[in-house]
Amino acid sequence: MIYVTVERFFDEICFSWYNHTMKTKIKTLIHTALVAEAKPLIGYFHLKCIAKIPFNIYKNDDIALIVSGIGGEKTEAAILYALSLYEPKTAINIGCAGCADTSVKIGSLFCTTHADLPLPYASLSSHEHPVSSSEGLNSLLADQEGEAFLRTVPSSVEKYIFKVVSDHLNPTLFSKETLSSLMQKSLPLWSVYAK
Repeated sequence: MIYVTVERFFDEICFSWYNHTMKTKIKTLIHTALVAEAKPLIGYFHLKCIAKIPFNIYKNDDIALIVSGIGGEKTEAAILYALSLYEPKTAINIGCAGCADTSVKIGSLFCTTHADLPLPYASLSSHEHPVSSSEGLNSLLADQEGEAFLRTVPSSVEKYIFKVVSDHLNPTLFSKETLSSLMQKSLPLWSVYAK
């Protein structure tokens, strides 16, 4: 049993070393925090799982999708790892966010990086923990990954952040099915930017 674990670890190191020396050019790198957010994307873009360690990575010829886990530190680590493997022209962060305006419908999609797209624009701030009140919040939307994504992806890469409103700053546990459903409905609106 230990031998198998050590052997698998060695294989992962060799795989990583090979990929570090041979970056693959791709059109788009997509980042999500959760597998539930990623599942509809995997089917929509016909992606295949190519790695589960150290991060879940799904890929086709043009797109690589990495799932980081929640939070800025995990996002930064995942993006740096993905950039050690791939050279994307475009990078997209897509996920759910809380919204300070209760008149905004759950499931609404916003772009937080480009005000000139045919999609609604909204301001976004990222926080270490889920935000439960609009008091002191200087943005319409709040998440835990967006700012880390922006500062980690190089300026030479076109960056987009798309956020689906999942709640009105009332942090509750959503089912995986609810998150996947929100993401599925948003796909036709933003997938054109995964070019």
